Amino acid sequence: MNPLFSQLRRHPLMPWLIVLQIAVACAILCNTLFLLAQQGGPLLTDDGIVRDEVIIVDQLVNGGGNWSAAQARTGADALARIPGVKRASAVVGAPMRQTLTMVYDLKSANDPTLQVSGFIGERLIGTLGLQLSAGRDFFAEEYRDLQLDGDDGSATTPVILTRALARSLFGTANPLGQSLTGGDGSGHYVVVGVVAHLMRYQLAELDDGKAEYAMLLPRRPAGLPMLNFVIRSDAGQREAVLKAVPGVLQATFAGQIASGFEPLVADYEQLRDAGLRSRRAAVWLLLTVNAVVTAITAIGIASLSGYWIQQRTRQIGIRRALGARRGQILRQFLAENLLLTAAGVFTGVLLALLINQWLMHHYELPRLPLVYLPIAALLLVLLGQLAVAAPARRAANLPPASACRSV
Repeated sequence: MNPLFSQLRRHPLMPWLIVLQIAVACAILCNTLFLLAQQGGPLLTDDGIVRDEVIIVDQLVNGGGNWSAAQARTGADALARIPGVKRASAVVGAPMRQTLTMVYDLKSANDPTLQVSGFIGERLIGTLGLQLSAGRDFFAEEYRDLQLDGDDGSATTPVILTRALARSLFGTANPLGQSLTGGDGSGHYVVVGVVAHLMRYQLAELDDGKAEYAMLLPRRPAGLPMLNFVIRSDAGQREAVLKAVPGVLQATFAGQIASGFEPLVADYEQLRDAGLRSRRAAVWLLLTVNAVVTAITAIGIASLSGYWIQQRTRQIGIRRALGARRGQILRQFLAENLLLTAAGVFTGVLLALLINQWLMHHYELPRLPLVYLPIAALLLVLLGQLAVAAPARRAANLPPASACRSV
């Protein structure tokens, strides 16, 4: 190691420039990779819904008060009679819509409280096309009208969780039959089923692995000023169903829909595209930042290393004349670069943590998980070795006669 450190001490400017560049790149990559994973994770999450068959009806506002459970059922039955419709359900909590939301705090024994999006409506597993991976669907006699002031505290409500939520609440234990309570101790729930996937409709709460914190409850919409419906149609007839829905709503609720409030009728893919558009834009921005930082770092390392190696052409030629093999010359420069990269990565990791603390304080970003530090470090070590490989190979191929030249 002494010859390596000796060279670094004799030519300090170029090594320090390389260390500085790697440190800055490491600090940026650690945080941008974390932000990229946060923004891109929900885009890769399986929402569990049959994409090409589902239609959402939202913002059906009552002009004279609240909708009753009977009116909600009448609307669902009318929509289900449209040619090409397989089934329809009145819901609270329509996928990709946040006009009506139900949020529950759930707590299992000795575990922290989790905030969960609740999907309310009859036969939602079939209407949304969800896959029941364990347990059962709700029985008909388990459905109750929604009570906004809370259900009977002595009653136990059956619920169906997503697999991701069940894993967060119970770990590897079998969730079926497990009991849950509300965060404040009120509300008692028992798990009767598990669906493979279902994305929550609170689009601002999809980060940190919470995209599937959702559950289904056996309740019917009632006592609300707004109605939502989910319709499942044949894929080939969905466009015809979309055109027919507004007329059916007007005929079913003639004179009851508030004037000036046009119900939203859209297919699920359209709503998903609109709801996640900002995340996709953020992902492309972060990918661009990472690509630019990586390219600039690689070019900088190759340029600085090439210039530094060129300044030692005479020394390289003398070593070659004294019998040094090409492999020894190549390994020397790769080892030097590895030392500089390690120093830059160490400095960059500390800088990344400081930047994350600043972002947490000023922009309420979550804490940077430590797993991103070795990922960025490994990326930069590999990048450094690849960037210096070409200049080092040229140096190793110098003929011994170059010792007679001065630089």
